[in-house]
Amino acid sequence: MSTALNHFSTDAKQQIQKFRISTSRSETIKFLPIMIDPKSYEIVIDEESKEELDEVTELSELGEALPDNKPRYILVAYPLTTKDGIKQTPLMLLYWIPATVVSQEYKMVYAGALEMVRNECGTTKLVEVTSGLEDDDAVEELKEQLEKK
Repeated sequence: MSTALNHFSTDAKQQIQKFRISTSRSETIKFLPIMIDPKSYEIVIDEESKEELDEVTELSELGEALPDNKPRYILVAYPLTTKDGIKQTPLMLLYWIPATVVSQEYKMVYAGALEMVRNECGTTKLVEVTSGLEDDDAVEELKEQLEKK
């Protein structure tokens, strides 16, 4: 019998559900940062980053609002207009793992919980971000990945 290392806090599950419902028709990009508590391995909402991300209105500002030395999962409500002119706000999951993350344990714990987080968030699209988004090219590449079907 095996036991899972990671588990979601009740609060995180509730906040994810609330985010999914409240952003379904959002006109602006919205973010919900999710982290793994390093002591308990519980999956929780990163409240500190959440406050900063509430102020972010463009992808180019994302890198500044996230830690540059710790991985995160970011649930993103990304408004876009389809080729048919239909407005949608799909949910996507960013796996934030900048190159400056040096802890192999962090990398392994986050990689191991990725599918669990993806399933809980109910997203079909996953985008891995390793650049830190310091330059315009990296931001453009992320934007292209988010808008790709």
